[in-house]
Amino acid sequence: MERFKDNMEFTKLKTNQEGIDPDAVYSQVPYEKGFQFLWRIEREIGRPAFDEFIKKYIATFKFKSIDTDTFLDFLKSNVPGIEKDIDLKLWTEGTGIPLDAHEPVSNLYTKIVSLANEFKIGRMPREEEVSDWQGQEWELYLENLPKSVEASQVLALDARYRLSESKDYEVKVGFLQLAISSKCRDYYGEVEKTLKEVGRMKYLRPLYTALAQGTEREEEKILAKQVFSEACECYHPIAQGVVESILAKHL
Repeated sequence: MERFKDNMEFTKLKTNQEGIDPDAVYSQVPYEKGFQFLWRIEREIGRPAFDEFIKKYIATFKFKSIDTDTFLDFLKSNVPGIEKDIDLKLWTEGTGIPLDAHEPVSNLYTKIVSLANEFKIGRMPREEEVSDWQGQEWELYLENLPKSVEASQVLALDARYRLSESKDYEVKVGFLQLAISSKCRDYYGEVEKTLKEVGRMKYLRPLYTALAQGTEREEEKILAKQVFSEACECYHPIAQGVVESILAKHL
């Protein structure tokens, strides 16, 4: 939602993309807001009824693609009166997050955020606190850290948990973003290596953006241009275009 604050059209579930390159506005909005929409329906009609609705939906539309209007017609015909209980137009054509969306509650997530906040005062999580963490827990931890910390903190975190060596690119890219924003140049070689071995926009976009943005980041901007010039031919044309737009915006 924050990414599209200047063009909220793309925070809708039902968007008008005429003349718009879908790859240029690809985001998690349809996934997360779509999940919230389905969860809202489930809360309204109850889990047993929702399960029956989903089974019928799958049986009806298997091996097919449908649009939003077809889904809504199917919903209203199979859950009579649902449009009186849920503002379907607001959910599908409204911008932002509807007020009747539900905030998930997770004790684990609360713990992760708390540990990330403690990093601000120099405390890293103890090994026993993260012994059962998998990639998603580390990803959430990194997301909730301050955008920029002391380079020494970045080095200390990696010395203990080897995040820069992770085989999970969600974790590795999250850590490298932190390293770039904290100007921890020890990892710029790893940033370059990563940008030359991956091609997914999911990883290219945040790393190139981290390198290119900011007003006093000349070394990082030079690195971004250099790596792109050397790696661009290995990227899909759509990925090339996205990175070019990032560089054009910030350089």
